[in-house]
Amino acid sequence: MAKTSVNKEAFDESAYEHANRQMRLVKEEWHQDAISVLAREVVRRLAFRMPRPGGPEALPTASDIELLCAALLSADEKAADQFILAARRDGVSPAAISGGYVAGAARKLGEMWDDDRISFIDVTLACGKLYRIIRGLRHILAPAITEGRETRPALFALVPGETHTLGIEIATDFFRREGWEVDMLVGLDHDALLEEADRRHYQAIVLVANSDRMMEPLTRLSLALRITQPLAHIIVAGSILDHHPDILNLVGAEAVMADLETAVATLRELLGKPAV
Repeated sequence: MAKTSVNKEAFDESAYEHANRQMRLVKEEWHQDAISVLAREVVRRLAFRMPRPGGPEALPTASDIELLCAALLSADEKAADQFILAARRDGVSPAAISGGYVAGAARKLGEMWDDDRISFIDVTLACGKLYRIIRGLRHILAPAITEGRETRPALFALVPGETHTLGIEIATDFFRREGWEVDMLVGLDHDALLEEADRRHYQAIVLVANSDRMMEPLTRLSLALRITQPLAHIIVAGSILDHHPDILNLVGAEAVMADLETAVATLRELLGKPAV
């Protein structure tokens, strides 16, 4: 099989470390039930939402999946990273990495968890490793994930369970009057919001939440969007910013929108767009 280079530009060290930091913080601050929900989210999104490889020749063998799961469950923090990067260097296509190796491992971990063959601690550690790997390879995997989607500059989405819609409506209208073509999603549950968001490739996604009880749904939504929208910038807005000074690391976002006065400048800076 032809060798493929995996250079520093292809592997996003910053996104990898950001994902690693987020997973560590979640495990330190959240109770077991909430962490379990996040682990299930990783398994679901990676196992069933990633693209399938183009042909049977690209599929990993059952032995490959077993080896990858063993690496994910091992005490060696870098074993799974090395396994996936070696497959990529050996010429395994991005579609086969995401739809074959990663999805296969996620399905296997889910089965082992459901059958009580691995513990809660085992699966959360493994899911964290798998999540940071796909974040590190986001530039390689993104074309296969977002293929065929229309590119849009931004989505404003109200976190499921949040009932205060006035703020997001004002913000969306403000951006539209400033000449931005932005979409807005409100009143949807978690799965419906993700299904709607996946119809397009967004350069930025602004997640709006107000009450403190929205922290867990916000983090779950951000994590899922990281998997299905790998190149999007995640931004947090709303009154929830007043309650969580470390919200960027916990949610895994790049920026916050604290007020309308600076909101346009924040988005322009993230997207690298010049002021008008």
